[in-house]
Amino acid sequence: MSSRVAWAVALAVALAIGGAAVLFAVGRSDPAPSRPPVQPSRPPAQPTTTAVPARTCSGPQPPRTPAGERAGFTEGASIGGREGAALEAELAGIAATGARYLRIDVDWSAIEQVRGTQDWSVVDRIVDGARLCGLDVIGLIAYTPQWARPPGTSEHSPPTDPSTFATFARAAVERYALRGIKTWQVWNEPNLTFFWEPAPDPARYAALLGPTYDAIKAADPSSTVIMGGLAPAEQQPRQEAMQPLPFLEGVYAAGGGGKFDALGYHPYTYPALPQEDTGGASDAPFVQVTPKLHDVMAAHGDRRKQIWGTEMGAPTVTGTSPEFLAAYITQAYQGWNQWSFTGPLIWYSYVDAGTNPTDPEDNFGIVRADFIPKEPAFAAFEKAMRRPPPRNR
Repeated sequence: MSSRVAWAVALAVALAIGGAAVLFAVGRSDPAPSRPPVQPSRPPAQPTTTAVPARTCSGPQPPRTPAGERAGFTEGASIGGREGAALEAELAGIAATGARYLRIDVDWSAIEQVRGTQDWSVVDRIVDGARLCGLDVIGLIAYTPQWARPPGTSEHSPPTDPSTFATFARAAVERYALRGIKTWQVWNEPNLTFFWEPAPDPARYAALLGPTYDAIKAADPSSTVIMGGLAPAEQQPRQEAMQPLPFLEGVYAAGGGGKFDALGYHPYTYPALPQEDTGGASDAPFVQVTPKLHDVMAAHGDRRKQIWGTEMGAPTVTGTSPEFLAAYITQAYQGWNQWSFTGPLIWYSYVDAGTNPTDPEDNFGIVRADFIPKEPAFAAFEKAMRRPPPRNR
């Protein structure tokens, strides 16, 4: 289990849009399972120039199975660098698996770098493409532009005034509700220092969550608001992370219980398999922490609220082959769908973010960067989408 602690990278990809550089950080919605992210020791991977298969969404999509209705993909920020045939191939490939959802960044720090000036072009492109492919988008609203945070901090710091974040959230919902986005997530992994500087603080997160929830509901009362996906945070010191159970208790203690419709959780277990991970000195993220989170919710009157797995995955690098990934996918969906209190499980990711065979962050896809399926993992995902969910515990 300790080998997880070394597996994390924060990557950056600069996108030139209309002559302006818009920065999306790969890793903002990417996994930080059980280890602290580290800065890259090499330049960020550049977009691949490999041939893209001629897959499109021009025709009707096949009907989804019940399992597919509870599944999806999250691609991190790498999808923001795709356009044209490459973007359509990625979205069409996701739709062809039978999965329903696509979780994407709606990054305030990139969209509104100058106060009052918003550039939605990257998100527009992805959302419109996803609609063409029949995918339902989950919008992850997160990260703070320089003008809205304390001096000397990064975009992973919460805003000085939570109402500014709420105002942006309302603008996003007003823009995209008409484009079909009905599900929103507020921040990513706020129980990690890397994503919530200078340290995880459930009371401060609740102070952000409350007005943001109200703003989203004011713009679209029928929307679903997911509390920021909590990382497993096992085997990490308190200065780097707060474990999900005490963090959730802290949000409730700060009055945040009425300000989310579902809890987001990221039950990564690699390099252990989801249902074979015993957790060692701490609770196993998948088989133990997941039901305990729901126990906390039930104790606070939220028994009927679901836990959405807004990230889950494993890279194909040394120790985690495509054969391992196939077993990991199978166990994850079998286990997740047995619980009556769980919502969708969103897979990170469909396509590899890069081509470095030794870099975990380049290799989370079930297809390679050239869109060639990683067998038998790809077949395992398709099979999971055809398996009826038992939902019996």
